[in-house]
Amino acid sequence: MHLNGFNPVTAVVATALLVGACTSAGGGPGATTSPPGSAAPGGSPAPSPASSQLVLRVAHEGGFVAPFVRLAQPPIVAVYADGRIISPAPVTMEYPGRLVAPFQVRSVGSDGARAILAAAAAAGLTGTDAYYPAVGIADAPDTVFVIVQNGTRITTRFNALAEGMGVPGGQGASEPARKAAADFLARLSDPADTFGAPAAPTTLYAPTAFQVWVSPGAPVASDPALTQAPVTWPLATPLTSFGTPATPDAGVAGMRVGVVAGADAVALAPILARATSLTPFISAGRMFSLLVRPLLPEEAPAA
Repeated sequence: MHLNGFNPVTAVVATALLVGACTSAGGGPGATTSPPGSAAPGGSPAPSPASSQLVLRVAHEGGFVAPFVRLAQPPIVAVYADGRIISPAPVTMEYPGRLVAPFQVRSVGSDGARAILAAAAAAGLTGTDAYYPAVGIADAPDTVFVIVQNGTRITTRFNALAEGMGVPGGQGASEPARKAAADFLARLSDPADTFGAPAAPTTLYAPTAFQVWVSPGAPVASDPALTQAPVTWPLATPLTSFGTPATPDAGVAGMRVGVVAGADAVALAPILARATSLTPFISAGRMFSLLVRPLLPEEAPAA
């Protein structure tokens, strides 16, 4: 997949990548009917083996974020039936940052996955779809919890989850639901919390596929001294015809998007690992800019 050559995109994307069944949620105080389009963050996953079955995904959506940053925004955390917990890995604060944001994975086993679902139920996230709007806070993202059980998705949205808990008086009747969700998310984000399973080491996630946005033109550095050497696009399909036109295109003319998987992903992965957000790619005699997001297990095409 290919990305547009960006001027406005480059600096903001680099910064963004560096910073990086019991209680019914629908019946909770302060909740409203979940708004249209509240599907699981990250797109429509393809059928996958049991080890790749998603049971929980938490992501930010919306907020005061540039459209091109939102394209490749990773989830906060994803949990699978086999107990794997995948989340963005820590990165150093540097510019230009990595082109591909790394993920880390740890496992709490299938028993741990069941314990996580029980904790989600105790936090009120396994009932029915619900939406908790925030009052008096502008431009904050929604924190979206998606629980998958027996083929059913339950989506709970909290507008300004963290920000809403910091204002005087909180968010009224929805405050208990917000606190329960925030505490549950804190547990998921804590590598020391194993949900009762034996402790397991945290390792880097090795993606098998990538979603790639391609834009014509080389990335533009805020400082010319940071201009990066170009890299030859290694795949047979040229970037000029890679994927399909991106919709939405994040305001970048000529942007295309596609998925690189299988042998192509194996060939491309080491090149992406060395690239920065300012690395230009050459294909068919032209320069291009890329925006790349590793696909998680439930998103990657079946082998």
